[in-house]
Amino acid sequence: MSSIRERPLKNGGCRYQAEIRLKGRTITATFDRKTDAKNWMQKTEADIRCGYHQPHLHEKKHTFREAAERYSKEHPISIAKKGHIEWWVKELGSLYVQDIRASAISEKKQKLLTEPNQKGCVRRKSTCNRYLATLSHLLGVCVKEWEWAPENVVRKISREKEPRERTRFLTREERQRFFGACLKSENPNLFVFVVLLLSTGCRYNEIRSLKWVDVDLVQGRITITKSKNSDMRSIPIRGMPLDLLRDRSSKHLSIGYIFPGQDKSKPLEFRRSLKTAIHRAKLKDFRPHDCRHSYATEMLAQGLSLGEIGHLLGHRSVSMTRRYAHLVESRSIDAVSKMSEQIFQGFEND
Repeated sequence: MSSIRERPLKNGGCRYQAEIRLKGRTITATFDRKTDAKNWMQKTEADIRCGYHQPHLHEKKHTFREAAERYSKEHPISIAKKGHIEWWVKELGSLYVQDIRASAISEKKQKLLTEPNQKGCVRRKSTCNRYLATLSHLLGVCVKEWEWAPENVVRKISREKEPRERTRFLTREERQRFFGACLKSENPNLFVFVVLLLSTGCRYNEIRSLKWVDVDLVQGRITITKSKNSDMRSIPIRGMPLDLLRDRSSKHLSIGYIFPGQDKSKPLEFRRSLKTAIHRAKLKDFRPHDCRHSYATEMLAQGLSLGEIGHLLGHRSVSMTRRYAHLVESRSIDAVSKMSEQIFQGFEND
């Protein structure tokens, strides 16, 4: 929508103010001649529709490094996202945000998929998609909130097709072997650590970074303050896991980390001892993260819904918990079979 207003002058003359309202923007300009005002409106409207005219951008250009620093201060980010942003700063830090092109992002995407990470492994397609998602949100903030860029170019980049999520969980017999291997571990803290993983469904770093202030030994509850998605959640804990924590609190100073490292300022690392225990227990295709799947499976067996399980696991959407839907279907078939036997038992269709 556009309009032209006449603005009379004190000397008897007149000027023409052109106003354009398009795509949520209002742009004005003043001219001595009405013809110039019309020409300006036609050209500006065409430029806006094509994405060439960006009057909302600050005159000063901002680098991606500046954007990343401001984003980290104004938006809560998880440990994983922090790593993503640091990688993007290394690759794009010196570029001006409004000058970043989709072709540059596409080139970096290929680098993500081919270069080894700090552990010497090539990133998975799902990991690459998480890096792109973090960048997309950052640039989206630059466009919508700060007006530092004309568009979010990451939206033009196709995502990698991810394999179906694994749902590996421990059987009763495998669980016993795993516990036995943990008890024989050179790491005396491993058994308690694994028990907490399996009884809470928490992620590796959530339990590893757990502090005594996050544990309520009276009510039997732990609070996760630093999660992967930065959300806080509370998880009930009962039985042997709670008894192990109470026993541990009586033998250790109940401040700081539950599993402190040698210098007490950092939590203990369990990756090597976990890998050894998994090998000794002869658990095929099993990763520490699969303890979450085992927890979810047990919760399903106790009758919890996918939504309730997702809440305990810290999932933001039910779609993340749908990987367990086939287990629900299997349970539903058993329930329907039992129901049919009870309702139609003794009935014969003549």
